[in-house]
Amino acid sequence: MSLAQIDINDLHPEITDLQAIDEVNRGNREMFEVLVRRYNRQLFRVGLSYLRRHDQAEDAMQNTYLKAFVHLGNFQRNASFSTWLTRIMINECLMILRRRRGAREEALLEDTELPVTTAPQGAAGLNLKETKTLLENAIGALPRNLRTVYVLREIQRLTTAETAACLGVTPGSVKVSLHRARERLKSILLASAAGLELFQYRAEFCDPLTARVMGAILQGR
Repeated sequence: MSLAQIDINDLHPEITDLQAIDEVNRGNREMFEVLVRRYNRQLFRVGLSYLRRHDQAEDAMQNTYLKAFVHLGNFQRNASFSTWLTRIMINECLMILRRRRGAREEALLEDTELPVTTAPQGAAGLNLKETKTLLENAIGALPRNLRTVYVLREIQRLTTAETAACLGVTPGSVKVSLHRARERLKSILLASAAGLELFQYRAEFCDPLTARVMGAILQGR
C-alpha cells in the first residue's frame, strides 16, 4: 500500500515526517494534513507562549503551515522538521507582537515581573482540570523569554539543543532561562507540570484549523 492510499486521518506513526514531505513534494497535497495534525498541538503551545491569545495563536499557526507548504522544497533533510517548523512559528509570533504593539511597549511588558498564580488552600483536593488551570495561569505569568523556554523544555519535552535551535540562542542561555523559570514556579503543583497535558488543542479547534489550511493548499492545484 502506498502512502497515498493510507487514510491520513489515522495518522499512523509509521508515516514519518520525511515520508509525508516526499509525498507532498510529489504532488500529493492531501498528505500535508498528516503534518498539520501532527504539529497542531505543538505549535499551539508555542503560540500561547508568545501571544497569550487563542485567536492570534491560531492565526500564527495558519500562516506557519502555509509558509511551510510553500517552502517545503527548501527544507534541508538533514535538519529536524519539527525545529524548522517551530522556527517559522516563532517568527510569525514575533511579527504579530510587533504589529500588536511598538517595540517600546513590548520591552516594558517583558521587563515587568508578573505575579505567579498561587494555589489556594486545599489545593491537594483540586481536580485535574482545576490543577491544570492553575498551572497554565502560573506559566502564563512568567516573562515571555522564561515562559517560552519552560514550555519547550518541560511541556514539549524538547532537549536543550533542540530548544536552543528553535529559539536561535545558545544551549547555555536555555539552561539559565530554564533555571530562572523553575525558580519562579515555586508551587508544589508546578513540580508535576512536565507530566501533565497542558494547553490542549482540542479537536473542536484542530479540525477547523486543519480544514482552513488544507483548503488554502488544495485551492492552488
